[in-house]
Amino acid sequence: MGVGERALLRPSGSTTTMGVTLGGFTRPSEPLWATPALSPQQGWASTVAPRAARAHALLAAGRGSAGWAWAAARAHARALRAAVATGGPPPLPEELAGTKAELHAGLALCQLRLGLPAAAAANAAKALALRPGHLEARFRRAVAAAAMRDLEGAMADLGVVLRAQPGHLEARREMRRVRGAARERDARLARRLGRLFA
Repeated sequence: MGVGERALLRPSGSTTTMGVTLGGFTRPSEPLWATPALSPQQGWASTVAPRAARAHALLAAGRGSAGWAWAAARAHARALRAAVATGGPPPLPEELAGTKAELHAGLALCQLRLGLPAAAAANAAKALALRPGHLEARFRRAVAAAAMRDLEGAMADLGVVLRAQPGHLEARREMRRVRGAARERDARLARRLGRLFA
């Protein structure tokens, strides 16, 4: 496009057309090979990606509180992609590791609400790898394990949560439910074995 040329633009998904006329350039453009490469501190990963991660995290929180689990999960996934672009290769900076752990824990909650316990357990485990003391991620991993019938794993995680925070009502309720399910499972097994050896 040269100075004085006119172009018609139509944004995707829109029926309106916008006309653009190039008035001029502020400076002559340099050839690609003469443009210095951006360092990671100056490039997209350090300027745009952190803002995108924060924006998507806020969007995910709003959608999650509104009860839109699928939309919140998508926003969490986008925020995680931006956080990964921000962090670069491991080890992550301390602040970014905390943000990424929160995003993984939030995505695990969305996946639990969507009925995807295996994916929720995986994301909760990623959050715990970044922050081993993250109690909500541990609780969500316990709920996912219980949904997948891994009752011993669920009780172990719930025990850690209740030792660290004895007043966690949801963890107490889940522990009662998991222990009851384990008792029922053991009673069924005992009945079957009794019939087998009778």
